[in-house]
Amino acid sequence: MQPEPIVRTSKRGDVRAAARVLADAFADDPLMAYIWPDREARSASLPRYFEVSLRHVHSAGGGVQVVCDAGGRIAGVAVWDPPNRWEQSTTSAIRAAPGQLLALRTRVFAALRVRGTLEERHPRHPPHWYLSNIGTASAVRGAGYGRALLDSRLADCDANELSAYLVCTRRENIAYYEKFGFVVTESFSLPGNGPELWSMVRVAAVRTVP
Repeated sequence: MQPEPIVRTSKRGDVRAAARVLADAFADDPLMAYIWPDREARSASLPRYFEVSLRHVHSAGGGVQVVCDAGGRIAGVAVWDPPNRWEQSTTSAIRAAPGQLLALRTRVFAALRVRGTLEERHPRHPPHWYLSNIGTASAVRGAGYGRALLDSRLADCDANELSAYLVCTRRENIAYYEKFGFVVTESFSLPGNGPELWSMVRVAAVRTVP
């Protein structure tokens, strides 16, 4: 019988391996394909893109979590931003800029359109954990690592009576997130006939007093 996956907070030394897992998971994601229409360019750019984002944007908030397989290798990553900390600070933007420019190259303006659209649609209230990215390595997909990552953070949300928010990039994934209590609040598309996306919110489970 397989042991239950153990979720832990990402460490500094995890960044490169975590970035590779996310790059694998998002290789054919519609939002990433919007930024990099060419698959080869996307495949080459995603590891650096995620490494820079993890190192300079998300890890400082302490919300990035990983889960490892039986051999101790990172098998899944969830990139969560804490309540009221989902907007990128000026400091982190400056630190991330050189690496992001190297990753994006000629696709900078496409990435800026994505960022602007997501920020415009992002709810300001109530305070919530924001699931920026979640993915598992293709070799272990379906083994329960994604569920373990979601269960871990959502249990904290319930314990602290906090909502959670995400943007779903694939219609077929809506039902998956609904199993965890997320509901679609709106759909929208990226500029220029871009892919359809879905905002999903999960309200903290109400605790009953014994």
